[in-house]
This record gives sequence, C-alpha cells and structure tokens, in this order.
Amino acid sequence: MNQIKTQLRDTLKDAGFRSFIIRFLCTLLVLTIIYESYLWLTEQQRELDWVTYKVSELSHALATALGVANCEFSCFMDGCRIGVEGKMINVLEGCNGLMLALVYASYIVGSGGFKWSSLVQVVIGIIVVQFFNVFRIGMLVVLRDLGGDAYFFFIKYLFNVIIYVSILFLWILKPHVDHLFESAS
Repeated sequence: MNQIKTQLRDTLKDAGFRSFIIRFLCTLLVLTIIYESYLWLTEQQRELDWVTYKVSELSHALATALGVANCEFSCFMDGCRIGVEGKMINVLEGCNGLMLALVYASYIVGSGGFKWSSLVQVVIGIIVVQFFNVFRIGMLVVLRDLGGDAYFFFIKYLFNVIIYVSILFLWILKPHVDHLFESAS
C-alpha cells in the first residue's frame, strides 16, 4: 500500500503529468460546454441535432446497402428511428458518438498540447469514431432485422469493445503521428 502511495505522490509531482491533466480537463470542459450549448440551442429551436441526424442517416444507408429490405428512417426532435416496422432501432443524442470523440480529442490535446499534429489527429480521430459508430448502428439495424439473440449480444458487448478498441488504437498511434510531424518540419 505504501508503494502505491509513493508512486501516486511521485506521479502528482511530475510537471509533465500535471500539464497533461490540466490540458485534458480544460479541453474536455470547454468542448463539453460548447457541445451542451449546441444541444441546448437545437432544443430551443425544437429540432434534432445535426450530428445525431447525420449518424442516423448514414446508418440507415449502410443498413439498406447491407440488404435490410423496407428499411425505414424517420426523425423526431428527440432522435431517429431506423429499421423495419416492429424492429426499429432508436438513435438518440447519446448514441451519436460525439461525446466519446470529445474525450478522445481532449486526450490528444492533453498529451500533445495545442499543435498542428494534435489538430490533425483530432479531426482524423473524430472521423474514425464516427465511422465506427455509423458501422455499429447500421449493423445493429441489420441484426435486429435478422432477429435472434445475436442482436442483444452485439449491442451489449461486441460493439462497445470495437469502438473502444478503435479509440485505444488511435491513442497508440499518437506518438507515431507526432514523430511524422516532427520529422516533416
């Protein structure tokens, strides 16, 4: 137990770690305030937010491309419904993957600071997270259409693992991308 306390104390004394935590938390706070303000504004206009709409629309297109016959798509102020009548998937604001992308962006800024390489990684990361999210929702529509227990297994376990592994992979790539930018300049 004393060893853990000593390691924690040494970590907190490390200026680099403190800088990371401050940049990470400040970036996350600012991005969350911007995102929540955006959601508040769209709610005041009695509209569905654009990100949830686009993720739903692309997921519908993927499900249709993967062969879900008679796949319907409709949106309301609180979210979208995708799928076949009686087997619809509800895509709400929390399903749009943007909060996860903001945590990723905060990590990149926290660990790399405010540099061009960080900006590029944030943009690429948000695109990758949204790609996996559209894939996840589109596949859920397909699985729901097929029926059976696979849908519940995939929604509860596999898709969460896939999206979090993609984030982990992006984090692992960060030092390599930083190195590419440093050697290019």
